[in-house]
Amino acid sequence: MSQADIRYSQVINGQCPKRFLCTMTDRSRDAGFVGKAWIDRLVAPLPAGATVLDLGCGDGQPIPRYLLDRGFAVTGVDAATSIIELLRTRLARGRWIKGDMRVVQVEGPFDAVIAWNSLTWLSHDDRALMARRAAEWLKPEGRMLFNAPADQDPSRKDYRDGSPYRFDLEATDYAAAIAGSGLRLIAHMDVDPACDDAGIWLAEKL
Repeated sequence: MSQADIRYSQVINGQCPKRFLCTMTDRSRDAGFVGKAWIDRLVAPLPAGATVLDLGCGDGQPIPRYLLDRGFAVTGVDAATSIIELLRTRLARGRWIKGDMRVVQVEGPFDAVIAWNSLTWLSHDDRALMARRAAEWLKPEGRMLFNAPADQDPSRKDYRDGSPYRFDLEATDYAAAIAGSGLRLIAHMDVDPACDDAGIWLAEKL
């Protein structure tokens, strides 16, 4: 089994190594708030106290904390037990659920769903699945925001063959998944230089 395969299994099964958790935490602090403009755009039309579901919420820095500080009711999902335990202590204002975003049952609906830097753990098929899951969690006119790294090799299924980095779906595949899930694309950038050249999708439930 490759190291990449082992890491994938650890994260999905909530066995994130402590040293990896520390790396994630330090990186989120050091990187600053990349994507803040998109988060602000996502929540701009939402009412006070609106409900937000963050898929792959990580250690709560910076997005969940930012949303909580603005008065939103945040529910976060992450596969790592160590992260969820940390969040329940550090950000007790939120609701934190340990689970695999592909199958976890979360009571909704929500005004917004976010998957920011979290789809990278999933296969191509599962990324398309998450657009459908997000649509199911959303209220009518609810909004979804997610990002994805620039696609380096669309012929690759995922990185569990031993490659150290995840490769992404093509932009057209994401657009098709969104449209097929009953969502309307509001805004999209194939490459956003302000977000490390990631692709960004903002959509609304019809």
